[in-house]
Amino acid sequence: MFSVSIAKSPEDFEIAAALCRELAEWDIAMAATHGVDPQLVTDLYHGETTASLARRYAQPGTGMLLASWDGRPAGCLAFSVFDDTADELHKFYVAPDFRQRGIGGAMMRAVIHAVETRRKSTLLAHTTIYMTDAISIYRACGFDFCPPFREVPKAVGHTEIFLRRDVPPG
Repeated sequence: MFSVSIAKSPEDFEIAAALCRELAEWDIAMAATHGVDPQLVTDLYHGETTASLARRYAQPGTGMLLASWDGRPAGCLAFSVFDDTADELHKFYVAPDFRQRGIGGAMMRAVIHAVETRRKSTLLAHTTIYMTDAISIYRACGFDFCPPFREVPKAVGHTEIFLRRDVPPG
C-alpha cells in the first residue's frame, strides 16, 4: 500500500533525513561525473541534519512530504516559502527500490495541491541536468524551464536547471 503524509514527528524527520542522505550520496557522485567538487555540492545542497530538517520544514508555510510503500520509506519532497507569491520545492527523491511506481508523480501532485490551497501563484524548482527522472516528472506536472531565480556559484552553473509552474487561483 502506498501513502503520502506530512512529516510531523521526530521519527518522521529521522526518516526524511535518511532519505535526504541517500539523495546527497547520489547527487555528490553524479556531480563529480560533471566535474563538480563533491565538497562544494555537500556544502551548497546537503548540509542538513534531522534537527535542521525539522526546524526548516515544520514551520508555517513549509512541509516535508514522506511517501511510503507497504510501510517502508519510499521518498520525500519538501516545499518552503520563496517569496510572497511563490513556494519552492526541495529534496525531491524516490528511493531506487521504489522507482517506476508513480511515487514521484503522486508526491508532486500532493505538493501542487498543498500550494494551490495556500493561494500561491507560482511553484519553483531548482535541480540539475542529471536528475532526468525528476525533470520528467516536473515537466509532466506542468513545469517549464525558466531563467535562474537565484545565483549559483560558477563551478556548478553548468549543471543547474530552474523550473517554474504557474498555480491557478484556488
